Amino acid sequence: MRFLFNVAWRNLWRHRRRSLLTASAMGVGVAMCMAMLALTDGMYLKMFDVMVTDAIGHIQVHNADYPRSQQLHDTIEGGEALLTETLDGNPALHASTGRLFAFGLLGSDNTSAGTRFMGVDPVREAAVSGIPRHIKAGRWLEGTTPGEVVIGTGLADTLEAKVGDELVLITQAADGSLGNELLTVVGLARTGNTAMDRGGAWMPLTELQSVLALEGQLHEVVTIVKDPDEIAVVADGLRASTPDGLLVRPWFEANPQAAEMLGSQDVGKGIMLFIVFTVASLGVLNTMLMSVFERTRELGVLRALGLARSRLMGLVIVESVLLATISSAGGLVLGGLLDLYLVTTGINMAGNSDGVSFGGVTFDPIIKGDVQPGGIVLTLACVFVVSLLASIWPALRAANLEPVDAMRQS
Repeated sequence: MRFLFNVAWRNLWRHRRRSLLTASAMGVGVAMCMAMLALTDGMYLKMFDVMVTDAIGHIQVHNADYPRSQQLHDTIEGGEALLTETLDGNPALHASTGRLFAFGLLGSDNTSAGTRFMGVDPVREAAVSGIPRHIKAGRWLEGTTPGEVVIGTGLADTLEAKVGDELVLITQAADGSLGNELLTVVGLARTGNTAMDRGGAWMPLTELQSVLALEGQLHEVVTIVKDPDEIAVVADGLRASTPDGLLVRPWFEANPQAAEMLGSQDVGKGIMLFIVFTVASLGVLNTMLMSVFERTRELGVLRALGLARSRLMGLVIVESVLLATISSAGGLVLGGLLDLYLVTTGINMAGNSDGVSFGGVTFDPIIKGDVQPGGIVLTLACVFVVSLLASIWPALRAANLEPVDAMRQS
């Protein structure tokens, strides 16, 4: 093996410029793949936070009829007891909260807009969705002062409202009466969820319950699991412990569209790796073939001296592995620097605008990467697999050379 290594290393640098060009091209490919994977992971992590953690939650509990009917009276029987007696004591859950929903009009002095109202427990909601992190002006709900509301930044633009302004809520109550309330804007939120930012409002749960004549009722209970990999298992456990008539669903069942969108991440990675390393494999193939063609006479001499066909194949394969190793080392250094920049600084994808919208999610103008070790390992594995596959043809050609015919070539 040492003989093969020494000869392969020498042969690799006999044409220094060609080897360096091939290694550089593969190294840049590795670095670009690392950077693109980090950027993609960062974008999808943001999408998961906005679409799942901050909106859907990891697991949802509803009245079995509510997801289909969206009727006010289809509430969770014993919702408060479910929260305090069942979910709060579950060691697999990080936090849980209850929500109440209603559609209605929210009006300012100049205009009005259709709004989706969400009644929340300010403390519980902050632990589950982290909405307070997305307050761009003012503050989050305190729940101690009546008439507070936080609205999306897009809705604020529509209503020409700002922190401190008074708005009027008008909606249909569950008992058929007209519910109305005077609300004071205490905060403006930009969550990244386009629908909520343009038409959403958060108000204290008890106040919305009073407006809707649904005192003590909940439409939805949302939980966040400590280990996201165990969401399906925890959901199965909750189904067994909740009363009949309640629908318990993990987020990917509650919102299949979001699951499909987030699931496309792996497909995108695969396509990107395939394109980059298909091009890289052509470089390796060209380098190895040229090396075999140029050393036909030398390889014939080695065969005449008794070098076995398998060892001659091994010689070409070792050369490709050495080339892949050099490329990977350079790519890791360059890719590491690019990843460091993406994680710490990020790139501005929107210039001077407020953000980039994709799939119902509005990203901040500066998008940062997220480095996953699995992505780096996958990239390096692809380099070596591609190099090995690209070296098979040249290795077979070298092994099939007839010594006499090979030595006749100049």
